[in-house]
Amino acid sequence: MKLKLNFIKLSKTEITSFVLTLIATLIGVLLAISLSNSEAAKKEKEDTVKLLNSANIIVKGTSNYTRELDSYITNLKDTVHVDSTAIRRIEKQNPIPYPDLLESIIANDIVSKNLSQYTHTEIYIYLLNLRKLAAYKSINYYQKSLEELELLLELESKFQEDEINLNQLKKEFAKGRNELAKKYRDKNVTELNN
Repeated sequence: MKLKLNFIKLSKTEITSFVLTLIATLIGVLLAISLSNSEAAKKEKEDTVKLLNSANIIVKGTSNYTRELDSYITNLKDTVHVDSTAIRRIEKQNPIPYPDLLESIIANDIVSKNLSQYTHTEIYIYLLNLRKLAAYKSINYYQKSLEELELLLELESKFQEDEINLNQLKKEFAKGRNELAKKYRDKNVTELNN
């Protein structure tokens, strides 16, 4: 089959050369776009993991501070010369901390776009519960929720780094929640189902 053009006369080899150059250029451009997209996705995952690690540091800090507050108030209650009015005043002046910065990190476009749907949903459930439970009368359940949130963030980081898959994340989280439930059962923590 001969290609004949009235206004340009090209030989078969010139046409073949032109078509091959065009195809090679197209493949090169598509490859460059693919590599660029791949690098951008890799960078986003790395940034997501960094932000998740920062979120976990915030939750751990909140957890440690809450534990120290609880210990301090418990010690005050055991003291003979401190009355309940003084304890209530100290509790009012030192409210249970809430991890406000965690909300900002989770709302970040990079994090919210890359988090697994499961973790995203669970984190918001925990944040809602933490906001409701930030009181001394429910401090044990609050502490348990913070520890569960720590575990969830650690597992999501592993998921983002492709160390575990989504099913493993869910199983490990369920296992960790059960262990924490046993740990806090002795502290009269009310069991709530999510």
